[in-house]
Amino acid sequence: MTPTSRLYDAFNDFASQSDAQWRDLRHLQTLCWMVIGIIESQNVHLSGFGMCVKSRANIAQSHQRRLRRWLSNRRIDVKAAHQALMV
Repeated sequence: MTPTSRLYDAFNDFASQSDAQWRDLRHLQTLCWMVIGIIESQNVHLSGFGMCVKSRANIAQSHQRRLRRWLSNRRIDVKAAHQALMV
């Protein structure tokens, strides 16, 4: 098991413990990978941390597009996401 997957598991467990209800678990998974990407790359730009995100996509643009869609998704409750991080 790589350190990234252990970090993902730990962060996913942490974020799942909050009272926030996710409409789709994939939203939580994407949030977890975004936070891990920011931590590992020490960069907050999509082009900087997108390559740290683990997914089936092989091209950096695919990672960036996925993260941009997540950030602009109106179904995601921003307050719940923030609360999940700040608990």
